Amino acid sequence: MTTDTQQDARVAEVRLVDRDDDFVHVTMDRTSYRVQLLLQGELEATIGRRIHGIIRVNVWKVDFVSPGGAYIEPVLGRPRRVQGRVVAHQDDRNGIVISVSGCPITADLPERWQKVDVPIGTLVAVDVYEGAVFEVA
Repeated sequence: MTTDTQQDARVAEVRLVDRDDDFVHVTMDRTSYRVQLLLQGELEATIGRRIHGIIRVNVWKVDFVSPGGAYIEPVLGRPRRVQGRVVAHQDDRNGIVISVSGCPITADLPERWQKVDVPIGTLVAVDVYEGAVFEVA
């Protein structure tokens, strides 16, 4: 993957709805999600503006699913479960990129899973550890 935000499949465009010293709260277009993420990097944006960055979660469980759509649980707060289609593998680490309502979420896999075991196009649901991050692009 390239580092250019126009080309990088990991870079999400979200709207900033709140922030404090450590966290940002963001929403995604056409959803009612309000996701709390730990902020990494310097963010010079005002509330209500679109921001670009990588949403990164650490996975502890991967499930392959056949029915259903894409979602983040819970709708409000820190992500605990994410379901969507795998759209890319990470080049620099053992992870996948999952599309949830058009928003990419980068999922770092546990050692027992290899990214090649999770094919692009597969519908997956992942359970994630606390500490989901927004890395400013």
